[in-house]
Amino acid sequence: MSAAAFLRPRALLGLIAGYLIWASCFVSLYTLQSVGCALALDLPAGPFGLNATTLVLVIIWLLHLAGLALLIHRTHRSHPENEHASFMRRVSLILHFSALAATLWVGFPVLFLPPCA
Repeated sequence: MSAAAFLRPRALLGLIAGYLIWASCFVSLYTLQSVGCALALDLPAGPFGLNATTLVLVIIWLLHLAGLALLIHRTHRSHPENEHASFMRRVSLILHFSALAATLWVGFPVLFLPPCA
C-alpha cells in the first residue's frame, strides 16, 4: 500500500475524529447551558439536588466521553498491516488522548459550578 493511500479522506478523518467529538461536546455544552439559563431551568429539582440544566449537561458530557473512550478502544485494537498504518495508528491514539483531555477539561466545571451564575 502506498503512502498516498493514507491521504484519503477516511484516513484523515480517523486522525481528527477525536477532536470532532470534542468540538461537538464544546458546542453542545455551551449551547445547552445558554438555553437552560434562558428557560430558567436552574431550579434544584433533580436527583442529588441537581437542577435540570446541570443534569442534562452532565449526561451530554458523559456521552461524549463514552464516545471518545470507544474511539480510543477501537483505534487501540486495530491491527496495522504495514509501517505507514502503524504510524497513523500511533498518531491517531495521541490525538484521541489529547482530545479526551480537552473534553475532560471543558466539561469538568459542569460538575462544580452552577450553570447560571
